[in-house]
Amino acid sequence: MRRVTSAVALLLLVCMATVPALAGAPGIAWQKSFGGSGDDSAVSLQPTNDGGYIAIGETTSTDGDITVWYGMIDVWIVKVDARGEKEWVKTIGGSMDDRVTCIERLGDGNMLLSGFTWSHDGDFSDNPYEYGIWNMVIDEGGSILWKRCSQGRSASFVMDGKETPDGGMIMIGQSYSVPGDPAYHGGYDVLVVKTDNNANITWERLLGGSGDDFGDNILALPGGGYLAVGYTNSNDGNVSGNHGSYDAWVFRLDGEGNLLWQKCLGGSLYEEGREIILTPDGNFAVMGFSNSNDGDVSGNLGSFDYWWVLLDHDGRILAQKCFGGSDYDHAYDLEMTDDGNFVAIGVTFSSDGDVSANAGNGDYWVVEFDNHGTVLWERSLGGSGPDRGQTIKPDPSLDGLFFLVGDSASTDGDVTGNHGGLDYWVVNLGTKDGLFARFSAEPVNGTTPLTVRFTDQSAGDPTWHVYNFGDGFRSMNKNPVHTYLKAGSYDVSLTVMKVNPDTRRVESNTLTKPRLIDAKKDTPVPLIAEFSASPTTGTAPLTVRFTDKSTGDPRYFVYEFGDGFKSMSPNPVHIYRKSGTYSVTLTVLAVDKDTGKIVSNSTIRKNLIVVDR
Repeated sequence: MRRVTSAVALLLLVCMATVPALAGAPGIAWQKSFGGSGDDSAVSLQPTNDGGYIAIGETTSTDGDITVWYGMIDVWIVKVDARGEKEWVKTIGGSMDDRVTCIERLGDGNMLLSGFTWSHDGDFSDNPYEYGIWNMVIDEGGSILWKRCSQGRSASFVMDGKETPDGGMIMIGQSYSVPGDPAYHGGYDVLVVKTDNNANITWERLLGGSGDDFGDNILALPGGGYLAVGYTNSNDGNVSGNHGSYDAWVFRLDGEGNLLWQKCLGGSLYEEGREIILTPDGNFAVMGFSNSNDGDVSGNLGSFDYWWVLLDHDGRILAQKCFGGSDYDHAYDLEMTDDGNFVAIGVTFSSDGDVSANAGNGDYWVVEFDNHGTVLWERSLGGSGPDRGQTIKPDPSLDGLFFLVGDSASTDGDVTGNHGGLDYWVVNLGTKDGLFARFSAEPVNGTTPLTVRFTDQSAGDPTWHVYNFGDGFRSMNKNPVHTYLKAGSYDVSLTVMKVNPDTRRVESNTLTKPRLIDAKKDTPVPLIAEFSASPTTGTAPLTVRFTDKSTGDPRYFVYEFGDGFKSMSPNPVHIYRKSGTYSVTLTVLAVDKDTGKIVSNSTIRKNLIVVDR
């Protein structure tokens, strides 16, 4: 731990003050458009073992990157490598509408896809139902390993699916069941389906009320059971506590699909819950959007905002925050970063508030924030056409920060290579081609003196690092260790710098984490003298063992045994040679950490020792 006082450090600090910093958000390492002249809409992606990604969605195209078209709407899959180069494509479908809604990476590296179909030919020639819910597993080369169609209820839609510990699946969506179904509540109900490892349905549940209820995302919890999020305008049946119009709806099921608890989140206007994740501390984070500014919602910036809610394990609200601007902002996905922050993606039409720029007609909008809701950085991506971000994932290659996928109809701005209509648009953010400050700290809370180890995670190969620990000290080490001596809550920032070889100017980027370190004063344990003795009765000569049990870290001990003898040992052994009844006193002494003075405390145990002849 040292102050930065060298000439080099001073020069760097001058550069930091005089050279405009680059934007706090990561830059675009590369971007790719995939599709044809029709509409191609990506819904999700998952990382592969080689550092690339598999993106899934739907297509109506018959040309461009689409090599096979079965008719109407088909499922379309694109595999890209770590640099975004297309490796293979695959069309799945029949002559009717075929939709995919989610992709899940399995423990063996294969991919589980879920969706629904009206087709009875092509890849769905095995569908015996008027309408079918389907699951399939593909390998990283795109080969279908197995596929299974299940009968869906009337107008059923699967929106999300996850692998369960027993090798099966848990799926969520919605169903407009035929009236007369005893499980049907009215309107759309949330549909939850559990399958075994052969895709056979083991149970299904319809949840909701007399209004419309939609399910979007579900988790298989480590301790068993499931947690799901969607939205509802019901206030009866399984739903209670609706604030008005549509609320985000969170509910928990046991392993058999029985409802344990539910919670409506929102205000008097409109909310949707789109994503729910389990945090490392056992809480739950919900991301969606809201245009309310009452009830559970505060801080609305205008129209619809991204809306983040942090819940405890029983559904109680711990924190909430709106992100966006005065126009329309919808969030669709949420992830956690390695350092415990959150990053969300969706679409924005704003260019104010939290949104620094907009190219027009809706952009991808990515925002990273901490667990207090403080924005760390944000970035809009797109062109003058409609651009809608759907999914964000960490970059498994470690060359960048995030992979983004959604759809775009732009032909300008950040977007190149559009094939016509909507295309899949894949973006890689913040690779080593750009300068981007990131770091982690461990531990971030404790009592003083609190020693914290900082680890650099910056992109862009910075030459210099300057940490500001928030307590008046700085460091130029890449991975410093710093000790906080005083209690307090401290902001920590890291500024990274390097010389641009083209401009020969020092470029910098700064990341500040507000209230990162929580150092609490170590409350001293009071100095209290205490001891035990054994045995306390017997005949002379009686040998008694004394054991110190004092608190407050005493340094000195004085026992007075009552028979004229003393000891300065903390655990003395004393022999009483004469009969009688003896009182014992222990005095302990310690050094006060604040004043440096000697303090003492005494206790006397009257008539403690009884010695017979």
